[in-house]
Amino acid sequence: MTEEITYANLKFGNIYEVDNIPEPEDTKGKGPPPASSRPPWPVVLILLVLCLALLVALVTLTVLFFQIPKVYRTQLRDLNMTKNELHANFSNILQAIGNQLCLEGDKNLKNNGQNCVLCPANWKWEGDDMCYYHSEQKMSFKESRQFCSSQNSTLLLIKEAAKLELVKKFHRKIYWIGLTFRGGQRNWYWADNTVLTEEQKSWTKNLNSFQHCAYSYYDVIYNTACTEQNFYICEKPAIQLQRGNNHWQDWFVRPK
Repeated sequence: MTEEITYANLKFGNIYEVDNIPEPEDTKGKGPPPASSRPPWPVVLILLVLCLALLVALVTLTVLFFQIPKVYRTQLRDLNMTKNELHANFSNILQAIGNQLCLEGDKNLKNNGQNCVLCPANWKWEGDDMCYYHSEQKMSFKESRQFCSSQNSTLLLIKEAAKLELVKKFHRKIYWIGLTFRGGQRNWYWADNTVLTEEQKSWTKNLNSFQHCAYSYYDVIYNTACTEQNFYICEKPAIQLQRGNNHWQDWFVRPK
């Protein structure tokens, strides 16, 4: 039996339309959607933390602002209390000193009554407003000056005619005094850095620039080598007390 094979030609129209069908998008090779499409939670969190930090800092500064004046007032009150206590203690000590040394002291000193001049132990009051220390041993000029400095004093300054007269009364007649020659200034200077005046030069004899340290002999000033051994006199202001005119008759330090 003979098989018949029938061939049929199929024709497809608009083949180009099949070629133009877009292929489905491959989502596997692409990244996440743009960030702008996601909610900005990290940024919000950072801003929230910053706001909290600023709030804490503001609260801290506010507390400190109100706390500092309180601490300051407390310290000021304590300082005032301490000052008042020290003033009261000093006043009590001053009254005891005045009553014991000025009212009950040696009558021969003629240092009693409304005014009183006090000097440290081993120092002498010679009738003016100074205290004097008379050495018991000889020293060089440098050693003498160092000792006076250690006592918050200076070597004797003979800058007034009255002081020159006072020196005559001292039982020893030769003393180092606070007068030296300064080579840089080419002149003689007292220990308080004042220059020797023309009037004071009239109290000197044979001063020269070769021997730089001065001493007094009776009422005349000479100079010699600073390494010589001599007695010396230190001087410093006396403590001057005065009795007040108030009801309690308190003692106080007399202003100079």
